[in-house]
Amino acid sequence: MLQAAGADNLTPWAFQADIMNGTDPSAQDVTAERSLFSQHKVTALVYNQQVTDSLTESFIALAHANGVPVVGVYETMPVPGYDYQSWMLAEVRDLQKAVADKTSSEHL
Repeated sequence: MLQAAGADNLTPWAFQADIMNGTDPSAQDVTAERSLFSQHKVTALVYNQQVTDSLTESFIALAHANGVPVVGVYETMPVPGYDYQSWMLAEVRDLQKAVADKTSSEHL
């Protein structure tokens, strides 16, 4: 979705790979990720709200503290009442609100 929207994912690849593989990211990668928020290098934090931990929560808090809007997305169909189209449309709209209005939407 981010690629289709023309957005750049600035999270270091090694950090992404560690998270996807269920391993702890290195301290260097965590520091690099934190700097994205503290140095205002990103427009929004997009995270999978179905898989969070204390590290995710710390990034969310850091993003909020630095005025970076937070967008929670789902990897799988979220809640009753959504079909595929309405789910994807809701996530795209939430991303649009984050970029255009600096509005967080952490839950559908």
